Amino acid sequence: MKRTRRLAAALLALSVAAFASTPPVLVALPSPPRLLAARQPDQNSRATLILRPVMLPGYRDSHAVVIERKANTLVVSEEAEWAERLRDAVTRVLRDTLSQHLGASRVLLRGEHRIADAELVIEFLKLDPSNGALELDARWTFVCTARERPAHTGRTELRIPLESATAPAVAAATVNGLASFAGVLASQTWCGSNGEH
Repeated sequence: MKRTRRLAAALLALSVAAFASTPPVLVALPSPPRLLAARQPDQNSRATLILRPVMLPGYRDSHAVVIERKANTLVVSEEAEWAERLRDAVTRVLRDTLSQHLGASRVLLRGEHRIADAELVIEFLKLDPSNGALELDARWTFVCTARERPAHTGRTELRIPLESATAPAVAAATVNGLASFAGVLASQTWCGSNGEH
């Protein structure tokens, strides 16, 4: 009887250890959706832009996937982690979507040997799944390279429906929210650009 109990305890310990050592699923933010009608670059507006790495709240700038926020409590997925730092993923998706809106030649990458007409600085105050939606709240500023031109600043708040409180659903809603946000940014007038007006 004691031997059976010991064997059962050992099997239980092994199964717990195996479960605990299972690596998490890595979730990546997918590429932004392609615009139905790709915008042709405006011949009257050739202002170029470089997107600085975005700023996220400290509690979001990690590999943990937050699947829900209740007041000041964060619920983190136990099965999944981001495949890259969320700040890097968000910057990539925004840059790719802005390139679709403005034209790839107008959105520069860091390290290119061209001087941009403006730098886009974005601080996310919120990028959280909460109450069945992804809540996006961001302050943004187009900082003009030419000092005589004023900076253009604004704030955008969006709510994107969330299908479920799972890591893949959060990733999909995040990309959809960033795509909508990029559309707002692309419509702005900055440093001699005409936006999409």
